[in-house]
Amino acid sequence: MLPLLAQIFIGWPSIIGSLLISLIGIHSNRPRYLVIGSLLSIGFAWYLTCSPLLLLDLLGYFLPFSHLLALLSLRMKKSWGYYIVGIPYVIVFLAFLLIPIIYGT
Repeated sequence: MLPLLAQIFIGWPSIIGSLLISLIGIHSNRPRYLVIGSLLSIGFAWYLTCSPLLLLDLLGYFLPFSHLLALLSLRMKKSWGYYIVGIPYVIVFLAFLLIPIIYGT
């Protein structure tokens, strides 16, 4: 049971789920969805902090806070802050694509 929970809260369902819930919260103007998305991203952020690459390590610490920064921009009615949620996910996705190419594995 524990490996299944680890796959749900650390793996891809958590990553995609936290991003989708936060985007739905931004679109429908419901701040509590951003808090839920932030809580769901903690497992993946914890996984990233164990990375040997400094960039991914720093992103692990920034990931849950990006949801909360988007919540702050939602409260202040600033539209530029909405993109803060997606930036760490895009960087992590690109890093996972480029690491095998760079290191040749």
